Parts: sequence; C-alpha cells; structure tokens
Amino acid sequence: KMELRALAFLTSGILVGYSGLAERALVISDKIISWLLLFLFFFIGADMACKGSLGELLRLKGKEIFLPFASLLGGAAGALLAGWVVGASLPLAAASGVGSGYYSITTVLLKEMAGPTSATIGFLANLMRECLVIVAAPLLVRLFGKHGTVGIAGATAMDVALPFITRSAGREIAFLSFASGVVVSVLVPVMVPLSYRLVERIFGV
Repeated sequence: KMELRALAFLTSGILVGYSGLAERALVISDKIISWLLLFLFFFIGADMACKGSLGELLRLKGKEIFLPFASLLGGAAGALLAGWVVGASLPLAAASGVGSGYYSITTVLLKEMAGPTSATIGFLANLMRECLVIVAAPLLVRLFGKHGTVGIAGATAMDVALPFITRSAGREIAFLSFASGVVVSVLVPVMVPLSYRLVERIFGV
C-alpha cells in the first residue's frame, strides 16, 4: 500500500542521512521538491477534471456545503489545542491539522516552509489521521455520527477512507463523503501554508 511505501522511503531517507551519503544530494533537493510540487498540483487538477470530481460539488446543498470547511477548521483547532498542551510549535500544529490526511501535499509544503523535521511530523500526523478512520470508522460513527466521521476523514473521505465510511455509516453517505473530500483536497494546498503563516503571525512564534 501507498502508506507502507511512504514509511519505507522515509525510513530509508533517515538511514541514508545518518550515513552521510546524502549531503550533496540535499543541496539540490529544494529545487527538485519545488518542481515536483508544481507537477503534483497540475496532476491533481487534471485527475479531478478527468474524473468529474469538480462537477460533483454542484450537488452539495444546505448544511452539507459547510462540512468540508468544518473539517478543515476542526482539524486546525484540534491540532492547535494539542500543540499547546504538549508545547509543540503552534504554526506546525495548525498546518498539520489542516492537512486533513493529505500527507503527500502537507509533507512537501512543510518541507518548503519549515524544514525536514517539521515535514516528517506533518507526514506522520496526517498518516495517523488516515489510519484512524480506516481502523476505527465504526467507533467514530457511534461517537461523532456520520457527518462527524466524514469530517474527521478530511481529504481521505473521497478515496482511501470512503469504503470504510460507507461500510460503517451506510451507502447514503457516500456522495457527501466523496464531495467533502474533494473540497478539502482542493483547499489543502492553500490552507496549509496560509494557516502556518497566520498562526505564526498571530502568536509571534
């Protein structure tokens, strides 16, 4: 699975870094990452257009429209609270929380803004969020309801977490889960750097 591959590459990078073999490669890594990020944005847009994902958003109505925004704000607020309790960097906490399980984008953006350590924290936080929904979807539905579970899933509600949500919450939630995940996925690349800079400016950290 993609999650296992990501963890394997992360572990490999750590081992190579400790060996001292990666020092020269790291000099050009920032430029490579910047270009890869731009290509990633391009292919995300192309993929959504090809699958008709953006058209699905027009079917959202009433209070459903606010669910993806509640998901983003709830993720940021919860992460800020957790960051404050444990004494972690508040900008990093907010950015990781608003990443909404979209660990690939969140990791690259945090690497650009705050360095590899912050990127690793963001990656693990969002990977754990995705795994939480996969493993504990039935419990989440009982505790927070169908809509709450979709909100917790964040960006993963449109793909990885979708079958687990529908299995626990019923097929009738499938469309809302997918549409909410699409909106969150579109907003994450904007919200991660925005939340980081905003919290950094507000708290002066």
